[in-house]
Amino acid sequence: MVNSALCFGLNYPGTEDALQGCDLDAGTMTGVAANMGIENVQTVTDDAGPVTREQILEGLREMVAQAQPGDSLLFSFAGHGGQTADLNGDEQDGQDEVIWASDGPVTDDEIRAILAELPEGANMTMVYDSCASGTIADLDLSDTDIPGNVVVMSATAPNQESLGGADGGRFTNALADVIANNPGVSWADAAVLVDQADGNHGQSANVSANRPELLYEPAFGPVGEMSRDMPTDAAAIGSALATEDRDGDGYAERSVETFEDGTVVERIDLDGDGITDVTAVHLSDGTTYIEHDANGDGVADTIATFAADGTVTYVATDAPAYSGGAEGADGYMETRLETHLDGTQVISVDYDGDLVLDTVADANNDGLIDGAMDVNLDGTSDLTYAQDLAADVSELAAIADIDIGGDICC
Repeated sequence: MVNSALCFGLNYPGTEDALQGCDLDAGTMTGVAANMGIENVQTVTDDAGPVTREQILEGLREMVAQAQPGDSLLFSFAGHGGQTADLNGDEQDGQDEVIWASDGPVTDDEIRAILAELPEGANMTMVYDSCASGTIADLDLSDTDIPGNVVVMSATAPNQESLGGADGGRFTNALADVIANNPGVSWADAAVLVDQADGNHGQSANVSANRPELLYEPAFGPVGEMSRDMPTDAAAIGSALATEDRDGDGYAERSVETFEDGTVVERIDLDGDGITDVTAVHLSDGTTYIEHDANGDGVADTIATFAADGTVTYVATDAPAYSGGAEGADGYMETRLETHLDGTQVISVDYDGDLVLDTVADANNDGLIDGAMDVNLDGTSDLTYAQDLAADVSELAAIADIDIGGDICC
């Protein structure tokens, strides 16, 4: 097994674009790698000289080339990021995202091309603390050309700047604190907690994966059996997979996969068009994660977390009906609702579409948002508005016949 990490931190000393603290970010991520149990860690900074494009690309290539099923890999970068003109037409906004080496940009296309060689069963975690890094690995595009498992956590949306200083990046420091203080937290929840820890400073953490179920695994591992040993053919699946043809048309509308750690994954085609509309991931502690692809484009429009008792503890949506003043259905979750253990509900809505979540809360549990009862001036209590979203997710679970907190039989 070749568990390895490669952590870059570039300050660009002696240039007019010099930064501070990115070398500290590389050191912070080196510590994260050690906590993952990774002993083969390489930390690269430009303190002693420039770091070239080829160093970055070759380092990533070598990691991927040596990877075997079950391996855990970590690649991190702190430094300048940005956008350049898209030359191959794969970006809707006409811009490629890039990270900057000392001698020029490394594009998202180049990074994705290397990830396409990651073998099935190998696990790659990528962390980027740089400007415009939200889609730096292009996981928002089709995922069919990446056999392995990839999760990318980044500091910013594609149009945002990453913030930091002499003590390191705000995102990297917040991420390290969240992981240290919340053992076993999922990637999806970690992104929310990082934003809360960092505060509303004009950057919002982004997390993406080439397989939706990866977002609900513990951040930075250990990666569970669900992703390591995913069955790949009928012989290997055996009794781990069950299918249901509920209407007798010869097509299985539902599949149920059971894994050794007790995790169960349901994939449900609600309309019989051959595309999975709802994915439900049931954990052994009764927690259920749901993703709903409402328009069949392969991208989740709504994600939710249910406690074992059926309470919606987290929900985020890109559905137009819940997009406030933003245009909606753009791949960005404009509305989020969290229910904390003490009953406090926190609602985050990007009303103005600037990709920065505007957070409001009902701190005293009186059913009214404190100081902001109707933020978007639509005449409706925003707490009710978000609770309606939670109710809709619960209704979706009922329509899909998902047994929240129950025993899933295959």
